[in-house]
Amino acid sequence: MGLDAGLYSDGFSNVFIGRSAGRSTTNSNNVFIGDQAGYFNTTGSNNLFLGQSAGFNNTIGNNNAFVGHEAGYANTTGTSNTFVGQAAGRFNLTGARNLFLGSEAGAYNESGGQNTFVGAIAGRFNSTGLNNVFVGHTSGYSNRTGSYNTFVGVNTGFNNTTGTANTFVGDEVGNSNTTGRNNAYFGHSAGVGNRTGFSNTFLGEAAGSANEGGSVNVFIGSKSGYGAADRVSSSFNVFVGDSTGYNSSVNGNVFIGSKSGFANTTGVSNAFLGQLAGYDNTTGNQNTFIGAQSGYGNTTGTNNVFVGSSAGYSNQSNKYNTFLGDQSGYNSVADSNTFVGYRSGYSTTTGQGNTFFGILSGRGNTTGNHNTFVGNKAGPTTSNGDDNVYIGYSSGLHDQGSRNTFLGFQTGVAPADNAQPITNATAVGSGAIVAISDAVVLGNGANVGIGTSAPTTRLHISSGRANESGVKLADLTASSPVTLSSDTFLTVDEQGNVVKGRYRLSINNVNEWSDKVFANTYQLRSLAEVGEYIKQKGHLPGIPSAEQVVSEGVDLVRMNAKLLEKIEELTLYLIDLKTADQLKDMQINKQNQRIHKLETQLQKLSKHNFH
Repeated sequence: MGLDAGLYSDGFSNVFIGRSAGRSTTNSNNVFIGDQAGYFNTTGSNNLFLGQSAGFNNTIGNNNAFVGHEAGYANTTGTSNTFVGQAAGRFNLTGARNLFLGSEAGAYNESGGQNTFVGAIAGRFNSTGLNNVFVGHTSGYSNRTGSYNTFVGVNTGFNNTTGTANTFVGDEVGNSNTTGRNNAYFGHSAGVGNRTGFSNTFLGEAAGSANEGGSVNVFIGSKSGYGAADRVSSSFNVFVGDSTGYNSSVNGNVFIGSKSGFANTTGVSNAFLGQLAGYDNTTGNQNTFIGAQSGYGNTTGTNNVFVGSSAGYSNQSNKYNTFLGDQSGYNSVADSNTFVGYRSGYSTTTGQGNTFFGILSGRGNTTGNHNTFVGNKAGPTTSNGDDNVYIGYSSGLHDQGSRNTFLGFQTGVAPADNAQPITNATAVGSGAIVAISDAVVLGNGANVGIGTSAPTTRLHISSGRANESGVKLADLTASSPVTLSSDTFLTVDEQGNVVKGRYRLSINNVNEWSDKVFANTYQLRSLAEVGEYIKQKGHLPGIPSAEQVVSEGVDLVRMNAKLLEKIEELTLYLIDLKTADQLKDMQINKQNQRIHKLETQLQKLSKHNFH
């Protein structure tokens, strides 16, 4: 019906209404309504073209439905398409199985297939993109070759051109995305500034809105990862909670909890978990804050671990701290502290290098350094000492000094001894109290056992081997000077009791005895030298003078050895004299023999002359 409608058509079951509608159709089951609708259709079948020039250039395309002025105008061989709206799918040529609903929706699509565009000019410039879903006015407006995208909302994915596998839901969501891929943005203006980033997940109003080129981020919550600075390109972040990481512009942070990491700008490798955790952090790196307001005041501090509500609350620029427990290290502004337990190290401010373990441990320390407190309430209520070690419930009682070691329940210093702080003191055992510096106290009225589990006296020593005391005096040897004199020696009986014993002297090695006199190398003084020495000194060489014995006493072992040495020297002198006498006797005998011989010769000579 209409001028030249179905003019050359020899098909059947067709409906052509309008000037030149279906003019050249030779196939069947087509409905073309409108001026020049399906004008060039030849063998195309099962098509519905409704509107002026709708499906104008379709030739062999089948199963299409084009509704609206110039809808599907350029389609030639495309099949199974549904275009509804003025110029919807206008330049589609071979694209198939598309659904375009809205004025100019998918207008410039050429060969792209399996697309769904709903909304005025949705997917307007798509040409070869496949399997896209754009729902909303101007959603996917600039898409050309991007595929597998889902954009739902006004202006969502507006500038996307080649980006693929993106899911944007909400007005203005992913508006600036161009080539970014594998992104998922949900919420008004979520990821609105991202252009080239990939594999991001933004969920919440304005989440990641200023992130331009960052990738592999997860932002969940209103304004999470907002990026207050323009053109942020941070990656590998996880922000969960409203305004988490609000100002962050760097990589590798995990912020979970309302406004956690809010002020962070360039701090990296941080993990904040809890409402307002790490709120003030700006450039601090490698921190872990877990608990509401944990690390709240940290700004530039690094390498800290705070676990517990308000743990490390006041820390600002300090590093290497570990606080575990509600309000642990609450006031700390120093480095290298380890506090574990409810309010442990709560009052510590500038004290550093401390280790407190237990509920309220180190609760009174403020400026003390290098202390180790282990046990509930370990450490006095007020103290600023250094280098102390307290182990046990309420250990370190009343101590105000330094370099002290207290081990056991309520070990420490008596209140009366606190006027002058003690140092280098040690108290070990339940209730052990020390009162002076440089002292060691073992127990409170307790027996001490060494090598035994059942001591019966204040000091009970068992070596575990028969006839051995188990006591060694490393710095007291046979060569040590005598400081006290006694004419009684002590020993132990069969039960180990200390009793009087008999005299018995011994030496530690052979060099302490007098046998050296008989060695070939021994230098024996001559009797003349000995005589001269006695004349000058008034006593034998090597023997102490009377004055020396009065002032210093004598070592009986050494004295006995010296006396024997002199006896052996006398023996040598006697041997020498005996040898000399024997030589003289031999000389005398020889001389007597010679005289006797001479006398005999003289007698013979006298008789001869007489005759």
